[in-house]
Amino acid sequence: MKSSLKISAACGMLLSVCALSAQADINSALKAYGEQKYDAAYREFSQLSAQGDNRAKSFLVLMTLRAQGTARDVPQAAKLARECAEGGEPTCAAIYGNLNLPGNGLPVNFAEARTWTRKAIAGGDQRAGYGLWQAYTLDPANQFMVNGKADDRKYNAIARRSIGERGDQIEAIDGLAGSAAAGYLPARLMLATLLLEQSGAGTTKQIRTLLDGIPNLPADYQKYLALAQQVDTLGPTRAAPKVVADAIPTVMTGAALASERSGTPNSTQCKDFRLMAIKDVSKVADAVWLPLTQPLVTGTYPIKGTWTEDWHVFFCGAERTIQMQFTVDGMGGAYYKVRS
Repeated sequence: MKSSLKISAACGMLLSVCALSAQADINSALKAYGEQKYDAAYREFSQLSAQGDNRAKSFLVLMTLRAQGTARDVPQAAKLARECAEGGEPTCAAIYGNLNLPGNGLPVNFAEARTWTRKAIAGGDQRAGYGLWQAYTLDPANQFMVNGKADDRKYNAIARRSIGERGDQIEAIDGLAGSAAAGYLPARLMLATLLLEQSGAGTTKQIRTLLDGIPNLPADYQKYLALAQQVDTLGPTRAAPKVVADAIPTVMTGAALASERSGTPNSTQCKDFRLMAIKDVSKVADAVWLPLTQPLVTGTYPIKGTWTEDWHVFFCGAERTIQMQFTVDGMGGAYYKVRS
């Protein structure tokens, strides 16, 4: 009996020592990687991977793709990523999904890209949602540009899609928003770009949340942030910041016509236009919204509906109210006109 207990105790101690040794190995490998000692890191990760350590294998995948400590070998990286993903490692699932997108190494397979990206997200890697957005936008079925020009037939076909036909789009936008919420920088920048043109609910606060605090924010995004801040001061518009900026010439024309009707001479020569405020924003009539669930985008994307807003301007020495009418275009934006 005592002998049996001693053997059990010895086995327990041996397992503990082995566990500590394995932990030390992974820490050693991570330390070597962090110090850019890639040859040593690759050897250690290889040994750990051979012992079934999926985390170590995920680093082997990255190093094989980046030519760190080994030659760049996309087919081998894809093989390792698939093995690692099948073992439940979300980082590998995200990488394998990405490799199935155009130009990333494997034959293009959007279904595989989405399948493995979903597994990565389900495994806890919310940043992988960016891959769902890429799969949607890179899929020719969702594109309307042909040889650098918009194809009206393709554009209209996409714009007329029903909710039931927009499953991939809904998943893509939610995935992008989830990735942005997880702090993934490319997703934050991409979602800010999307919301800059997305009308129907007002997106200035989301844009500011996404872009505020990013170190060395690229110049274009500094302009996007400044525009969102400016529009935010005007009032609760449903129009996207870019739509507000684009609509200014139309509003100026409306203000000039209103000035002429009121008897102001030479109103077309006035140069003192200023948009002062946006008020009395109506609800979106006959609205159909994409059923987005991620907080950054919930209730932001109508595919049908109309609304009006009163734009208060200063023009030709007087304050005037121009009522604007907006019609959802089915592509995230809106058509606009001055309402007579």
